[in-house]
Amino acid sequence: MDLVSWSLIILVASAAISWLLTMPVAKLGLRVGLVDLPSSRRTRARPVPTTGGIVVFLTTAASLIFALRFYSYVAPNVAGKLTALLAGGTVIVILGMIDDRVNLKPGIKLAVQVAVAVAMVASGISLERIRFFFGPALELGWLSYPITVFWIVGFMNAFNLIDGLDGLAGGIAVIAASGLYVVGLMNQNPLLYIMVAGIFGSSIGFLFHNFREGNVYLGDAGSMALGFFLAGGAVIGGRGDLASKAALVVAACMAVPAFDVVTTIVRRGRSRKGVMTPDQSHVHHRLIRFGLNPKAAVILLWGVTVFFGWQMLGQVAPYGLVYTFGSYVVAVGVANVIMEQRRKNLKTLQSDLKDEMLYLMGLRDAEESDGKDSLREIVVAQIRREALYRRMVREESDGGPGGEHAPPSLKEELDGRRLDDERSSRVPPTRGER
Repeated sequence: MDLVSWSLIILVASAAISWLLTMPVAKLGLRVGLVDLPSSRRTRARPVPTTGGIVVFLTTAASLIFALRFYSYVAPNVAGKLTALLAGGTVIVILGMIDDRVNLKPGIKLAVQVAVAVAMVASGISLERIRFFFGPALELGWLSYPITVFWIVGFMNAFNLIDGLDGLAGGIAVIAASGLYVVGLMNQNPLLYIMVAGIFGSSIGFLFHNFREGNVYLGDAGSMALGFFLAGGAVIGGRGDLASKAALVVAACMAVPAFDVVTTIVRRGRSRKGVMTPDQSHVHHRLIRFGLNPKAAVILLWGVTVFFGWQMLGQVAPYGLVYTFGSYVVAVGVANVIMEQRRKNLKTLQSDLKDEMLYLMGLRDAEESDGKDSLREIVVAQIRREALYRRMVREESDGGPGGEHAPPSLKEELDGRRLDDERSSRVPPTRGER
């Protein structure tokens, strides 16, 4: 049996094992206190276990052990790097479990993350060169060490920050892992596609529970571990130009988390808050305030991730035109969702297009409500506004259009909403306004 077939077996087995183990381990998490308690930043009104990441780690570790046993005979130097990746992932998962249990200080978490990344570099894992689309390869020299540390730590924290809605971080991990898997197959690099097969499969198995029902979370252990394995796998999985291709593809798939990190730093700096201070203004929160329901917001961000990932695959993979064309099809779908929601907003709130777009891009803040409203209240308000929109459409289709001929109760409700919008200086509505 060839290695491609083995990688497919690992992928399917990882997905099946992750799917089977997620809920039993979640029940154990409820007993030992590994749970996410209800808060203003969650939509659930009950404790939810944060053990999904433990299952993802275990199934991913199993695939790494398979690769380790194979390469210990044919390439001992590669086996050493895989051992370092497995050991580093173990430390990160333990760190995340402790944080899920006792809520560590951000400085402690960052110090451990940096220490693990430095240990990875010391074991020989570093991004030594970068080749872009044109021109010669850029040899990084001694800069490869700090760049690799920043690369690994950045991935861990980006995944940690974006893990705010059911299925968001797990779905981005699936897309990024699939991109790396394609790069490995196209370049006939078994190390890369065997390594990411476990991440790919385990994330799919977890996603079935997390996205559909939301009854288990990744937790800090899972979000940081996914970022760590994807960052380390992209570096280990290839040498020279192949490592550059893997790094570019996985970096493109991180467009949404990277955008969220940048806007979070700018936003908290503008309000003079600590960079690690939690809030409800991440990109997924903004999409919900824009009017999308949580699942629609997640799917839209998946679409954005696919667009950037496939754009990069179109540049580095054979038959790249297929991925490039597919990315534009996805982009049209994403734009259609945004414009459809914009049409609903215009009908019910008379909000300004420029203000809404600036708000979604993190360049303008809506007025905050001092944490008095929860994310659940944002979602409930959005559902009510959606019902109002459907009610308006139904009235118009029945021959009684809105405006002057609308039923008094509906007209008063619309006038009140538009008056509130004018008072907010045409800034996209906040939680309290919906």
